[in-house]
Amino acid sequence: MAPLRAPLLRVLAPLMPSLRLEACAVAALGGVRGAKSTTGIVGLPVVEDAREELKRQLQAVLDAVAIIPEAAEYRKSIEKTVRYKLSAAAGEAPDEQLEELLGRQLEEEIKMCKEELGLIPKMAEWAPWDVPEGHTIEFKEEQQVEGAVASGGAGQAPAPK
Repeated sequence: MAPLRAPLLRVLAPLMPSLRLEACAVAALGGVRGAKSTTGIVGLPVVEDAREELKRQLQAVLDAVAIIPEAAEYRKSIEKTVRYKLSAAAGEAPDEQLEELLGRQLEEEIKMCKEELGLIPKMAEWAPWDVPEGHTIEFKEEQQVEGAVASGGAGQAPAPK
Protein backbone atom coordinates (compact mmCIF):
# COMPACT_ATOMS: atom_id res chain seq x y z
CA MET A 1 0.00 0.00 0.00
CA ALA A 2 1.38 3.43 -0.89
CA PRO A 3 2.57 5.46 2.16
CA LEU A 4 0.33 8.42 1.41
CA ARG A 5 -2.70 6.21 0.96
CA ALA A 6 -3.03 5.37 4.67
CA PRO A 7 -3.79 8.93 5.89
CA LEU A 8 -6.20 9.41 3.02
CA LEU A 9 -8.04 6.21 3.92
CA ARG A 10 -8.37 7.33 7.54
CA VAL A 11 -10.04 10.54 6.38
CA LEU A 12 -12.32 8.93 3.83
CA ALA A 13 -13.30 5.84 5.84
CA PRO A 14 -16.14 7.52 7.80
CA LEU A 15 -17.59 8.82 4.54
CA MET A 16 -17.29 5.62 2.51
CA PRO A 17 -18.19 2.41 4.39
CA SER A 18 -16.42 0.21 1.84
CA LEU A 19 -13.11 1.81 2.82
CA ARG A 20 -13.54 1.20 6.54
CA LEU A 21 -12.21 -2.33 6.42
CA GLU A 22 -9.13 -1.26 4.44
CA ALA A 23 -8.55 1.71 6.78
CA CYS A 24 -8.74 -0.60 9.79
CA ALA A 25 -6.23 -2.93 8.15
CA VAL A 26 -3.88 -0.02 7.47
CA ALA A 27 -4.16 1.17 11.07
CA ALA A 28 -3.49 -2.35 12.35
CA LEU A 29 -0.48 -2.78 10.10
CA GLY A 30 0.85 0.60 11.14
CA GLY A 31 0.70 -0.53 14.76
CA VAL A 32 2.52 -3.74 13.95
CA ARG A 33 5.27 -2.05 11.98
CA GLY A 34 5.65 0.62 14.64
CA ALA A 35 7.21 3.13 12.26
CA LYS A 36 5.74 5.54 9.79
CA SER A 37 7.20 5.88 6.34
CA THR A 38 6.27 9.52 5.74
CA THR A 39 4.97 12.56 7.60
CA GLY A 40 2.80 13.49 4.65
CA ILE A 41 4.30 16.98 4.80
CA VAL A 42 6.59 18.04 1.96
CA GLY A 43 10.07 18.81 3.25
CA LEU A 44 9.49 17.26 6.68
CA PRO A 45 11.15 13.85 6.86
CA VAL A 46 10.32 11.14 9.36
CA VAL A 47 12.60 11.27 12.41
CA GLU A 48 13.78 7.93 13.73
CA ASP A 49 13.01 7.67 17.46
CA ALA A 50 11.06 10.94 17.24
CA ARG A 51 9.86 10.87 20.86
CA GLU A 52 13.41 10.77 22.26
CA GLU A 53 14.56 13.45 19.82
CA LEU A 54 11.60 15.62 20.83
CA LYS A 55 12.51 15.24 24.51
CA ARG A 56 16.10 16.27 23.73
CA GLN A 57 14.95 19.30 21.75
CA LEU A 58 12.44 20.36 24.43
CA GLN A 59 15.15 20.13 27.08
CA ALA A 60 17.45 22.20 24.87
CA VAL A 61 14.75 24.89 24.64
CA LEU A 62 14.36 24.89 28.44
CA ASP A 63 18.12 25.24 28.87
CA ALA A 64 18.38 28.00 26.24
CA VAL A 65 15.51 30.11 27.59
CA ALA A 66 17.38 30.49 30.90
CA ILE A 67 19.17 33.53 29.38
CA ILE A 68 15.85 35.42 29.38
CA PRO A 69 14.94 37.24 32.62
CA GLU A 70 12.71 35.14 34.88
CA ALA A 71 10.08 37.88 35.07
CA ALA A 72 9.66 38.09 31.27
CA GLU A 73 6.33 36.72 30.05
CA TYR A 74 8.09 35.21 27.03
CA ARG A 75 10.22 33.00 29.28
CA LYS A 76 7.27 32.08 31.50
CA SER A 77 5.20 31.08 28.48
CA ILE A 78 7.98 29.03 26.88
CA GLU A 79 8.80 27.23 30.14
CA LYS A 80 5.16 26.39 30.85
CA THR A 81 4.53 25.09 27.33
CA VAL A 82 7.77 23.09 27.14
CA ARG A 83 7.27 21.51 30.57
CA TYR A 84 3.78 20.41 29.55
CA LYS A 85 5.11 18.85 26.34
CA LEU A 86 8.01 17.18 28.19
CA SER A 87 5.57 15.71 30.68
CA ALA A 88 3.36 14.39 27.86
CA ALA A 89 6.37 12.95 26.00
CA ALA A 90 7.56 11.18 29.16
CA GLY A 91 4.28 9.26 29.38
CA GLU A 92 3.64 5.74 28.16
CA ALA A 93 1.08 6.64 25.48
CA PRO A 94 1.90 5.57 21.91
CA ASP A 95 3.36 8.21 19.59
CA GLU A 96 0.06 8.50 17.73
CA GLN A 97 -1.76 9.47 20.95
CA LEU A 98 0.99 11.93 21.84
CA GLU A 99 0.65 13.52 18.41
CA GLU A 100 -3.10 13.79 18.91
CA LEU A 101 -2.59 15.37 22.34
CA LEU A 102 -0.08 17.91 20.97
CA GLY A 103 -2.15 18.59 17.87
CA ARG A 104 0.66 17.89 15.42
CA GLN A 105 3.21 15.27 14.45
CA LEU A 106 6.29 14.77 16.60
CA GLU A 107 8.44 15.81 13.64
CA GLU A 108 6.59 19.13 13.51
CA GLU A 109 7.20 19.64 17.23
CA ILE A 110 10.90 18.90 16.73
CA LYS A 111 11.05 21.47 13.93
CA MET A 112 9.28 24.04 16.12
CA CYS A 113 11.82 23.44 18.91
CA LYS A 114 14.68 24.07 16.50
CA GLU A 115 13.02 27.28 15.34
CA GLU A 116 12.52 28.39 18.96
CA LEU A 117 16.20 27.68 19.65
CA GLY A 118 17.01 30.14 16.84
CA LEU A 119 14.59 32.73 18.20
CA ILE A 120 15.67 32.72 21.86
CA PRO A 121 19.05 34.46 21.31
CA LYS A 122 17.34 37.08 19.14
CA MET A 123 14.73 37.72 21.82
CA ALA A 124 17.53 38.08 24.38
CA GLU A 125 19.19 40.65 22.12
CA TRP A 126 15.99 42.57 21.36
CA ALA A 127 14.76 42.44 24.98
CA PRO A 128 11.16 43.45 24.22
CA TRP A 129 10.37 43.21 27.94
CA ASP A 130 12.65 46.17 28.70
CA VAL A 131 10.59 49.34 28.52
CA PRO A 132 12.63 52.55 28.83
CA GLU A 133 11.91 54.62 31.92
CA GLY A 134 9.42 57.36 31.23
CA HIS A 135 8.13 55.68 28.07
CA THR A 136 4.53 56.54 27.44
CA ILE A 137 2.04 55.15 24.99
CA GLU A 138 -0.25 57.51 23.15
CA PHE A 139 -3.83 56.30 22.99
CA LYS A 140 -6.15 57.58 20.31
CA GLU A 141 -9.87 57.40 20.76
CA GLU A 142 -12.00 56.01 17.98
CA GLN A 143 -13.96 58.56 16.02
CA GLN A 144 -17.68 58.10 15.72
CA VAL A 145 -18.86 58.05 12.12
CA GLU A 146 -22.34 59.28 11.35
CA GLY A 147 -24.19 57.30 8.70
CA ALA A 148 -23.00 54.17 6.96
CA VAL A 149 -20.79 55.86 4.36
CA ALA A 150 -19.08 59.25 4.59
CA SER A 151 -19.40 61.74 1.74
CA GLY A 152 -16.22 60.37 0.13
CA GLY A 153 -18.05 57.30 -1.23
CA ALA A 154 -17.84 53.59 -0.53
CA GLY A 155 -14.55 52.20 0.68
CA GLN A 156 -13.03 55.56 1.60
CA ALA A 157 -12.31 56.80 5.07
CA PRO A 158 -14.58 59.55 6.38
CA ALA A 159 -13.19 63.08 6.35
CA PRO A 160 -12.02 64.28 9.77
CA LYS A 161 -14.40 66.61 11.62
